[in-house]
Amino acid sequence: MSVRPTQRELLDAAKSEMDAFERVGLKDLAIETWHSAREAAEKARKDCWAWLRVKYGSRNPHWGWTSFVLLAAALCAAIGATLTIGVRFDPAETAIITTALAAAAAVGDLLVVLSSRFRPQNAGVLRPQAIVTVALVVAAAFQASRGLPTAPVVIGAAAIGIGALIVYFVARAADPEGTEEIDTAINVALARMRPEVAAIGVRMQADLTARLSESERAAIVGSRGPLPLGAPVDEGAPAGGVIIAVLLGTWIPEVLRETDA
Repeated sequence: MSVRPTQRELLDAAKSEMDAFERVGLKDLAIETWHSAREAAEKARKDCWAWLRVKYGSRNPHWGWTSFVLLAAALCAAIGATLTIGVRFDPAETAIITTALAAAAAVGDLLVVLSSRFRPQNAGVLRPQAIVTVALVVAAAFQASRGLPTAPVVIGAAAIGIGALIVYFVARAADPEGTEEIDTAINVALARMRPEVAAIGVRMQADLTARLSESERAAIVGSRGPLPLGAPVDEGAPAGGVIIAVLLGTWIPEVLRETDA
């Protein structure tokens, strides 16, 4: 099992190397390198997510617009179901509000289905979609059982929710290759970007090394301190290598690093 250092440990190692630069009178150069690597990381991350947006459009698994629509629909449906149950509110008094919320949830759900053009959605869509469907069914059942005049609208909304959930499963089952593609899209995007990021790191290191004398390089490497186990560079990395590797490595959000390993 590989050991992965925390981001805090990596940043501490990078700061230790910055202190080593300062000891040889090159703090400004270390700060410049730090900021350059961080800016390169931010650009790489944006380019990575931009590729996903272009390739998958509304189905973009990294917060495509349908993700926000579906989350809003889930919230509307859940609130509507809560009002209809009648624990704190009289369902008859909140019937119009519940109906409006159910209708909004159904419209959002329908937009998500239509925008996908019945192609597979990623696995993460299932949870909010299930919440929408279950909440709308609950709201419809309670309104119908109480004989509220708005019940038909809520029942219609529930039917849309059920249909959307069925479409989700059918689309994934009918296109296994498309399902695998959309489920692994984020990892594929990260892997696609990795060689470009590596090339940026090589260029940055070459430029930095050229600006240091042999004695400065030796002094920095000799005094920057130990690296955490599992760091992206080893003890023999050239001067500035820790700063570049750590800051450039932040192009992958920490929450995704385990899945990308």
